[in-house]
Amino acid sequence: MDFTPGEKAVLGQIRVLYASSARTDQQMKALTMQWTPTHYESYRKAYGALIAKRLIDDDGSQVFRITDAGLRAIGVAPRPQLQSAAPAAVAQSVPMPQHANPKPRRGLLRRALGLLRGRA
Repeated sequence: MDFTPGEKAVLGQIRVLYASSARTDQQMKALTMQWTPTHYESYRKAYGALIAKRLIDDDGSQVFRITDAGLRAIGVAPRPQLQSAAPAAVAQSVPMPQHANPKPRRGLLRRALGLLRGRA
């Protein structure tokens, strides 16, 4: 993939942010603080181009996420996804609670009829 000089500069800044925290979610403020006022507009356009190339996910909040393609572009191998295996492991390790009373609960109508008949 070919990048403009502005896109290369923003990718380099993102690489520095990723190297300092090793997280794919980064603060937008941490990135824009690196942009000099004279080049701010060109960096902003380059950032938008990286979003268009799907190297970055930005939903308009204070945080942006580096995609797997973005990680490859900055020279980092994407991490394997473990999200699908983790909930299954947690569900298997947590035992189901045992009720103190094993007798099945009767419905409200059956209990009311039992009280009317003199049974508790």
